[in-house]
Amino acid sequence: MSQEMQSLTLQLLDQTLQIRCPENQAKDIQASAQLLNAKMLEINLQGKTNGNERLVIMAAINAIYDLRKQQEQKDLYIESLGSRIRELQAQLNKFTTETKF
Repeated sequence: MSQEMQSLTLQLLDQTLQIRCPENQAKDIQASAQLLNAKMLEINLQGKTNGNERLVIMAAINAIYDLRKQQEQKDLYIESLGSRIRELQAQLNKFTTETKF
């Protein structure tokens, strides 16, 4: 089954890009481009870099850094949740072995 493709117009700084993507990904890609554009504008306003190419690279590095931090937080949460589940299972096992029905 082939997926329907959609044409998108993305605005990044002073450039307009035309891309094609699967229809079901269009909203997420548009939102991602808007987030990237906002990050590039933020970096540009801070005067941290010269030139669009460096601006895109800095925005990409910042975005990947943010994603990695979120992944680390998610991993810690999952680890903590798994530990708590094991504790509760141990308590439940203890309770069921000590209690005769």
